[in-house]
Amino acid sequence: MRELVFNITAEHDGKQAYHYLRYNEHFSYALIVKMRHTENSLLLDGVPIRTIDRIKAGSVLKAYIPDSESMFAPNPDLELDILYEDEDIVVFDKPVHMPVHPSKNHQTDTVANYCAARYGNAKFHVVGRLDMDTSGIIVIGRHSHAAAVLTKNGGEKEYIAIVEGVLKEPNGVIDAPIDDSDPAVHKSFIAETGQKSVTEYETIATNGILTAVKVRPLTGRTHQIRVHFAHIGHPLCGDELYGGSLEKIDRQALHRGKMVFEHPITGEMLSFETPLPKDMQKLFDEISK
Repeated sequence: MRELVFNITAEHDGKQAYHYLRYNEHFSYALIVKMRHTENSLLLDGVPIRTIDRIKAGSVLKAYIPDSESMFAPNPDLELDILYEDEDIVVFDKPVHMPVHPSKNHQTDTVANYCAARYGNAKFHVVGRLDMDTSGIIVIGRHSHAAAVLTKNGGEKEYIAIVEGVLKEPNGVIDAPIDDSDPAVHKSFIAETGQKSVTEYETIATNGILTAVKVRPLTGRTHQIRVHFAHIGHPLCGDELYGGSLEKIDRQALHRGKMVFEHPITGEMLSFETPLPKDMQKLFDEISK
């Protein structure tokens, strides 16, 4: 159970604990409801209170976030590169071919199984998940409040992608709505019925056959980068699902190499960068000759 401590200032004097937590500290409604049903989850100056009770300036409010149990089997044999960890978040450099969550064909070889082994049976929350064959930085909220704040605040994500062909516009913006509403299709597609989706890109290098680009998605749709580059006629290398060739690499050439975001509890700005994995580095070197 995570303890969070808040020093109540004059501007919040007389507010209900619910309103303070919900609108100032960004606790989700679901979490507050869960706390209502958890004994002694809120203490004001050491005395248990209800979410409808009033707080006062100069007081100390302690909120205890109830643990949620993970449903995933622990696998202590898995290895992951941890870039940062504390009581609230964990930042990983996810390797290629590792899923984030278990599925029919991947029951015990996922990030979730690793977390179940390292952090016990506490439920974890992925913020901005990555596809199994996309490598790079992922952030885990170790409790629901951390995950909710991270999701709300967003942060910046920067990818390196290697696409087929030479882009007509070396630098630009792809603005095309993406629809991922049909689970039977197992892929996303451009459609007027889709949600607004915007991707910025900048060419790093090209050899006339392949192009390496720095990519910043401004929205977070399923397969957004893959769909957008396929849409403009330049699918990612190795992305067979969206028309890419497997000749040079056996997975989509996409790596989330940088993330900058505000810590959900302390407010500290955090920045992480990771190098390209070997398969993409080999391609990048080929392009950059």
